[in-house]
Amino acid sequence: MSSALSYGVWAALAATGIFMWWLSYVRPSMLAHPGDVVGRVVSHPVARVVVVLGFLFLGWHTFAR
Repeated sequence: MSSALSYGVWAALAATGIFMWWLSYVRPSMLAHPGDVVGRVVSHPVARVVVVLGFLFLGWHTFAR
């Protein structure tokens, strides 16, 4: 039961991300492009460290099973 709920949450997050990506190209005035957002975030040194730590966390919890 809990794994089905977890997969459902991940599917909803993925669908939301894909929808936001699509919307950023269809209506650029509503939403910034993903590359612009990432570029803006990693331009700050502390935010860059937080992004790297986030990727490490996700990688560990995704692939270390």
